[in-house]
Formats: sequence, C-alpha cells, structure tokens
Amino acid sequence: MSGAELNHQRADRGSRHDIRDVDPLLREKYDVRGPRYTSYPAAPHFHEIDPAALHARWHARQGLDPDPGLSLYLHIPFCHKRCLFCGCHTLGRRSSETVQTYLDTLVGEMSLAAGAVGASRPVRQVALGGGTPNFMSVEQTDRLLGGLRGIWDVDRGAELSVEVDPRTATRNKLDVFLNHGFNRFSLGVEDFARPVLEAVNRDQELIQVEDAVAHLRSNGCQAINFDLIYGLPRQTLETVSETAARTLALRPSRIALYSYAHVPWIHPHQRVLEKRDLPDAELKSRIFLLMSDRFREAGYLQVGMDHFALPGDELVTALEQRTLRRTFMGYTTGRGLDVVGLGLSAISGVGSTYSQNAKTLDAYLERVAAGDLPLERGYLLDRDDEIRRELLLELFCTFHADLGALSGRFGIAAADYFADDFRRLESLADDGLVSWDGEAIRVSDVGQFFIRNICMVFDRHLESGEARQTYSRTV
Repeated sequence: MSGAELNHQRADRGSRHDIRDVDPLLREKYDVRGPRYTSYPAAPHFHEIDPAALHARWHARQGLDPDPGLSLYLHIPFCHKRCLFCGCHTLGRRSSETVQTYLDTLVGEMSLAAGAVGASRPVRQVALGGGTPNFMSVEQTDRLLGGLRGIWDVDRGAELSVEVDPRTATRNKLDVFLNHGFNRFSLGVEDFARPVLEAVNRDQELIQVEDAVAHLRSNGCQAINFDLIYGLPRQTLETVSETAARTLALRPSRIALYSYAHVPWIHPHQRVLEKRDLPDAELKSRIFLLMSDRFREAGYLQVGMDHFALPGDELVTALEQRTLRRTFMGYTTGRGLDVVGLGLSAISGVGSTYSQNAKTLDAYLERVAAGDLPLERGYLLDRDDEIRRELLLELFCTFHADLGALSGRFGIAAADYFADDFRRLESLADDGLVSWDGEAIRVSDVGQFFIRNICMVFDRHLESGEARQTYSRTV
C-alpha cells in the first residue's frame, strides 16, 4: 500500500482513535520500557569506535552517484532557564564570552567535518536545535550562519529550519534567521495551560506565541511547526482540549505531539515532577488520543507516530512518496540524506554509521581546539543492522512494510529472514495490533498506538536486556 493510500484512509476515517478505542488491558500489558527508534540501533547501544574505521565509511559516501546529499544539524545547547521536563543536553545561562567561544568552536568543527565527509557534497537540509538557538544574539547568529555558508555548499532550495523558544523570539532574532533564508520555524510551545507551565518551570504567555507566528507570517513564512508535549504534570483532558483549541486557532502547518519521557536516572532534575501530579499511563494515553482526534477533525493528517501536518505540507508529500525519514529530530523529509551532527552531544548518521560528540563543554572545546573531531562514541552497522533499520524505518513512518521490496533491496527472502521474529510477533497479532503475510507487515489502527512495542520484536539488540532500563515507557 502506498503512502498516498494510507493518507487517504486516514483522512476518510477522521477521528480514528476515540479515547475508548485502546483497551486499558492492552495499555497495561504493553506499558514497558523501550526505544523511540530515532535510530537503529538505539543510542544506548553506541560504544567506543575506531575513528579510522568510521572515517573510511564516511569517505566512501563521497563517491556515490547520484549523491544523496547532506542534512546538517547544529546543536546550540544554551538556555536562559531549564524546563523541568527537558531531556536534551543543555547548558544554563553562560557568559557571552563562553557562548562566543562555543560558536567559534562550532565553526571550527564544521571545517573538520567538511574535510571528513566532503565539503563539496550538496547540503539539502540545515537544522538548528537546542537548547535554544534563539539564545544567541543577532550578531552571534549572523556570524555563525555566515561561517556555515562559507564552509558548506547549501542548495538554493534547501530546507533551513530552526527551533525557537517563543519567550525570547524577538522580531530582531527572528529576522536574522529570515534574512539567512530560513524557511521553517519550530516553536517550542509545549502546552498552553497555565497550571501545566507553572509545574514545569516555564513562564510562557500565549501572546508570545501569537506574536512570533504573526511576525513570521507577515514576512512570508508559512512553514511553522508547533512542538507540544503530552504526559506533563497537571495535564487533564480539559486542559489539553483547550491547548488543542488554541493550537488550531493559530493553525501551524505541522504539529509534533511528543510523549514526555520521564527518565530521572538520566536527568535528575525531572524527579521534581514526580511530586507535581504526573498523569498515569491510563490518563496519558487518553490525553494523546483526545488531542490527536482534535487535530484530525480539524483537517490535519497524521504522519507516523506523533506528527500531524496539513494536506500539501512537505511532510505529507514525503510520506506519499515514501521518502519520510525518522531521525533524532523526529519525523522529517529526505530519506537517504547523510546527517552530520555538529556541536555538543550532536549525533551523526552517515551511511552505515552513527557517531556522537562529546557531551561535556570542556571535552568538546578541547577536542576541536586540538584539531580533532570531538567524537565520543558511535556504532558501525553490520548487514543485519541495515536490514532491520530499513524495516523499522518503514514501520515507524508508514505503519506498513513491503517485504518484497525489502527482499529485493538486500537480496534476502524476508519472510524467511524474519521467521523467528514473526513467531515472537504472534502474541501481538493475537491482540489485534499487527498482521503479516509473505508480502507485507501491516500495523492496525490500534497497533499504531503500540508501534514501539511492535518494532521491539525486530530489535536484536534488546535481547540482552542490558539497555532496557535506560528507556522511557512506551505508553
């Protein structure tokens, strides 16, 4: 079944998930810890790797014809104040000198990475994330983006996106991105309910979001994303219904509805939220289903597990054309692009490799100053990893996997190759979550709610169980 057919079915069904659709017994049964599959293998399986072996695989990508191109991710880790739900690698307020030293080092890393990956390779996407990219001053932003264009060959039609904190999105700061050709802005809204925002230490006003949206649209930018989070303390069905209504009133082109990942053993600051009425699994799932219903009823199409987009949006087109990609930034366009992560803790996915930069500021600065890429750990995929990564990517992006296409691409008999996995999948099929035959794997409507659990069946790295406790819960 094509991506277009899937989308038409979703549109016809409208509010597919009534909040009564997912059996509470299923929610309880499948509420376990598991990966979000922004990569396969997932990041907890990364380890120390040989830089020479990594770079050899990077260099091999330079000879591809046609070249799939690059997607650059720049991590700006600074924030004025950390929100208590945050699971990103962030740094609190720093002196302007420290920030400038980091940005100069980031430009230095770009030069090193261009030498390793290929400076002449076409850049088809650029994304700035954080932290808070608009933490930078106008002058710092202008200098950083000028440095980027001095190193990389950015396509004229490239997607240039930036994550924006509405609380500090002044017109001057938005304008510097617009002047550099940025054409997609993701606003970190998270929630509109005052009690929820207070619980997570976020002093945000509706007017700040409205002003940012109005300014961007008045300057011709219609590609505006809202990032929302469900599972936050003090959220109720009533509060999230209001948040959905306020979101729809502003009508962003995309909505990302992320599940809050409560992992205080990794991020100790999250422990505070345990005393502030975190919703249980039952309420959390009802919140997601209610909000997703509201968005679909308003004309949005669901893309993958947790994204929604208006008809005609590039994300919907990518789904229809089977070029939708899932990365550490969630769902995005441009499957096949090599992702080069730059900055503190950033993760690259180049060909059959993953690599992650140093996570501490001192280590990052020292490595780049010494003329080395600041790589800390990574993973070199074997053939089985590549096969399974493609299968999981299809399931996460389209809830459907064409076994014939997979067989042809890798020269395998997929039905036989995954025979043991299919036996483990039988219990999920008995629960009505998934079905398969010799031609395809198909995830049911209810099964889409448990897509992480379905993908875990095909994850050979989970067999040891060693990394399971590092993951958030699937429900």
